[in-house]
Amino acid sequence: MPDQKKPDWKNLVRERMESHEPAPTDCEEVVAELAAHLEETYEAAQSQGLNEETALKRTLREVEDWRVLAADIRHAKQEGPMNSRTKNLWLPGAATLLGASVFLMALQRTSFQPRLVWIGHTAMLFYWPWLAGLPVFGAFGAYLSQRAHGPLKARLAAGLSPALVMLVTMCVILPVGLALDGFSMFRLFYFALALANWVVLPAFALLLGAAPFLRETGVSRRPQPQG
Repeated sequence: MPDQKKPDWKNLVRERMESHEPAPTDCEEVVAELAAHLEETYEAAQSQGLNEETALKRTLREVEDWRVLAADIRHAKQEGPMNSRTKNLWLPGAATLLGASVFLMALQRTSFQPRLVWIGHTAMLFYWPWLAGLPVFGAFGAYLSQRAHGPLKARLAAGLSPALVMLVTMCVILPVGLALDGFSMFRLFYFALALANWVVLPAFALLLGAAPFLRETGVSRRPQPQG
């Protein structure tokens, strides 16, 4: 059986877009990305037994409005990758960090005392209400990133930002402390406990809230600029 001639997806995308907007000469990467998605959809439709014409119609229905798509691509390219990263990573991450920090300070101002938990001969302090509230902030950050069409890594980083900031801070404090006070297994042990208390447990709580917003909800019809 002779090979069927496949549509030239890049030319098809470019022609459809140019029929509504001036040629986006700097959007070749976005055109290629959209073309690859349409090609995958077309092949999937054919694998279900649809003929070429029906498969092509179903594939083209993936784009609801070429005019809107062309305008979105133009605006995305004008904004630039850094602005896009600011919207889907830095601002959501900052919001999560600020919310979690303000909540902890509010608990401390109400004279809330952390719970002392003994692990063997070692005592650890836990702010249980703060840990219980972290899923809300993790969900908020991941939601803001998802709303800004952030990729999975951006949504995850935005939701876990308080734990990530604390991890970086502690990794800076450790070598400084060892340089000033000298190496000690005792100090390393307490550093590990602090890491579990202020990084691992908060990260787990934040992840619980962020998890629903880490799932892919389908292919976005608003391609983001590459970079």
